[in-house]
Amino acid sequence: MLAVAAGAQEQPQNPDQQLSMLLYKSDQTKVMGDIAAALKGYEQALERVKSDPALKNREEEVLQRLAGAYIAIQQPVDAIRVSRRILAFHEEDCKPGALSIERCADAQYGLGLALMHAGEFLGAVAQLSESAANFGKVSMVGDEPYRMTKMKQRGDAESLLAAALFRAGQKEKSTAMFRTAIATLKIVSGNEKLDPGTRGSALKSQTDAEGSLKLLEGK
Repeated sequence: MLAVAAGAQEQPQNPDQQLSMLLYKSDQTKVMGDIAAALKGYEQALERVKSDPALKNREEEVLQRLAGAYIAIQQPVDAIRVSRRILAFHEEDCKPGALSIERCADAQYGLGLALMHAGEFLGAVAQLSESAANFGKVSMVGDEPYRMTKMKQRGDAESLLAAALFRAGQKEKSTAMFRTAIATLKIVSGNEKLDPGTRGSALKSQTDAEGSLKLLEGK
């Protein structure tokens, strides 16, 4: 019996399982603070995806982790390159009337964030303006947690857009956008039907936006 159990444990994993394990280990390494090692793991994962057609459907999942690691290790040019590839996956989602417009908005947010880290503020304004607008088009039909999650994402996009506007020298527009973001985030943070985690995350974003607005207004 023990021999059979041991043999079962030693059976090789399939490529999908191997990729999941590599990503899990890389995620844990990142959490522990070794971003360089995590980045190497994500790059290895991307090579596996490229070399095995059966893993093609997981390419975006790997690219998202890769973009985050590039930002964390302060390689924004690489983060931009990867984020553009992610956005390219959502060409159909970005078309008017698309049912999955939030996927487009999320990809635009990721590219805008990468551009911010690279100091390309006008480019960030363009991407984040589209992201915030597209999050505003997301259908609010659904249960309360779903709708409020989308509202939180919209508020975060508006807040980052406000920061980009300021860095691009557009202070008045930045001030107005921070006010918009705060109003959006208040809807989520003040919703007592939500779980503490969602409300707490929205409140943190709201507090950050309020702090930035006070600095802009000199209060």
